[in-house]
Amino acid sequence: MNRSVGRIAASLLASTLLLFGSVGRAEDFAFFHEHVLGTSLELRVRAESFPAAQRAEQAALAEINRLSAIYSHYDASSELSKFARTPQGQRVEISPELAKVLRLCEQWSQRSEGAFNPGVEPLAKLWRDAAQRAELPGANELASSVRAARGPHWQLSDDGAYAVRVSDAGLTLNAIAKGVILDRVAATLQKLPQVGGVLINIGGDIRVAGALTAKVLVADSRGAIGNSRNSPTLKLAHGAVATSGDAERYLEIGGRRYSHILDPRSGQPVSHHPRVTVLAGDAATADVLATICSVLPTDESLELVESLADAECILTLPDGRMIASSNWPGEPPQYVSVGEKSPHELLLQFEIARPAGARQYRRPYVAVWIEDKDGFPVKTLSLFLMKNNPGPRWHRDLRRWYRGEQLRRAVEELDVIETVSNPTRNPGKYKVAWDGRDNAGKLLPPGEYTLLIESAREHGAYRLIKTDFTFGKSFTADLKSNEEISSAKVEYTVK
Repeated sequence: MNRSVGRIAASLLASTLLLFGSVGRAEDFAFFHEHVLGTSLELRVRAESFPAAQRAEQAALAEINRLSAIYSHYDASSELSKFARTPQGQRVEISPELAKVLRLCEQWSQRSEGAFNPGVEPLAKLWRDAAQRAELPGANELASSVRAARGPHWQLSDDGAYAVRVSDAGLTLNAIAKGVILDRVAATLQKLPQVGGVLINIGGDIRVAGALTAKVLVADSRGAIGNSRNSPTLKLAHGAVATSGDAERYLEIGGRRYSHILDPRSGQPVSHHPRVTVLAGDAATADVLATICSVLPTDESLELVESLADAECILTLPDGRMIASSNWPGEPPQYVSVGEKSPHELLLQFEIARPAGARQYRRPYVAVWIEDKDGFPVKTLSLFLMKNNPGPRWHRDLRRWYRGEQLRRAVEELDVIETVSNPTRNPGKYKVAWDGRDNAGKLLPPGEYTLLIESAREHGAYRLIKTDFTFGKSFTADLKSNEEISSAKVEYTVK
């Protein structure tokens, strides 16, 4: 058996046995929050009671906040920010958490031959400033920023108790800290009583541990929650998946778009892979590898991933094709074309409103789907809750979608996207894509249909947005907002 297939199969088997054997009365609970680490949090807990799941939710938020106060480079008061401002040559005491990540940074920088570099911030600032000036960076300032980013940037004591700053370059741990946080949160929740398994999804980076297995859909190259038949899916147990890409973030200079992903060695934006998804045994490895494989060319990315004992990847090429490492579990195989493309493309972009004064808050349940002229739900596009979730029990407050689900169950199995791996995006902002096909993969017949967005907040408001359209006739519309959905725009094109 190949190097990682056996481990993955054993992991899935162990998870299945745990799922049905070790937590006799366990149920699955789901919690959703916005504005967590600058994006969204999805937490699923397999627990013996709702109070136990709520304790896990609070423990997860507390641990995320604690670690953010160490690793954030956006927070001027964080330990990392203070360390980055330390004068060259000065020795400072650092926490074990920061020392661990700095050591990991050293290891991955060496292993990637500089493709990963926490000192890339001077380059990122150079390109942001260039975008504001609407002109490309000059050769001299680019060379200067590359030298500043090259490092080294610190020296750690052997025991990790102290560090000395040896450069004045800005530092960022964005390419690895989120994975470290996911691993730490998973370990913390696994120690709680009555908790059998957890899934933590922060902005599309996902960690699963314990008696819980999740179906994960890899978002398409536009960063959309997709319904493409070619979007890879996998069952994730006792591991992690991370996705990196430039669909959500880019720089526009002189009418041309440049990737926000920079090669620290050259200082240039790179777009070898508009989307990279990495599967690994822990989230820190998946997180940093997703960034490294975004920087390295395809052959070098595959060579690095194949050299590791517990990692696999899917690389999306600029023309839309996907190439996978040799032991990616299931589809796609080594080289996959995007297949027969539908002439229909509907892209919905919407933003969930942020309650006044809220720093982080529970997201409402949201359903997005298509109905035919008789009110039958022909396709559920996105569902922000767990299917058959016992509790919080407000999924029935999505009244129209829930009524349609009962109709659908009499005809076919409901196809629900449960967990999506995609690049980090701004909190509250979502994209939903649809190719005009029903759950069986067949194009809908011409006629009149309705796009619906339904939202219900726990102990809060219920709202429904809908717009009618003719299947086969292109249109663009800004939909009417409300206190739950602050904006929504739909673009439907027929080629």
